[in-house]
Amino acid sequence: MTDTTVPTETTDTTDTAEDATVADAAALGGTRPQDPPLLVAATVGGITAVWQVEVDARVLLGDFSGAWLVDGDGIRGFAADADWIPQRGDRDAVLRTLLAHPVLLAEGDEPLPVDGADVIDLDATVAGIHDRVRRNHDDFAAAHPGKRQPAWGAPDAIGYRTQDGPAPHGLDGDAATAVTRCLAAARGLRALVRDWNRVEKLRAQRLGGDLQALPVELV
Repeated sequence: MTDTTVPTETTDTTDTAEDATVADAAALGGTRPQDPPLLVAATVGGITAVWQVEVDARVLLGDFSGAWLVDGDGIRGFAADADWIPQRGDRDAVLRTLLAHPVLLAEGDEPLPVDGADVIDLDATVAGIHDRVRRNHDDFAAAHPGKRQPAWGAPDAIGYRTQDGPAPHGLDGDAATAVTRCLAAARGLRALVRDWNRVEKLRAQRLGGDLQALPVELV
């Protein structure tokens, strides 16, 4: 569900072929509830853009599932009428509702205009991912001495970088800047999720255990 007038992106057709099917999810992930999404936020001049990124490795490789633009008057677009968002005309109340899951702050932006959000420590998160991949190498070597390692890739091969894209249509000023920065960071997070899920699916296949969502460290 995307409640916004801001342009959003979905998975490319080239990515769809790689997505796990429902059968894959059942086989690899059991029946636990879907892992909650992560959020990305950018604030410029009092306007905050928020993007939602799905992370559940049992279902997909990482995709966008919501985008919102919030200013001093509350939420913009047709989401301003969304019943599930209380106090839609109150910026702080809207942001507290939207930012209920860990949030990655886009680089170079103002702090969030509300307190209490769980902010992702990007450096610590990436370092933790590298540790997990090293553990995969060690666990496989211990379980299968002398066998060739699966295609985990180098432990430090997974990283994060922003990914620029086209400028948003129909926006200008601080709103356009906030959306541009937020979406660049969201693309980077989506790529990180996809890289993690690829390695995590391989781990589940070769070493067993449930698939785990991208592990994040908080500030």
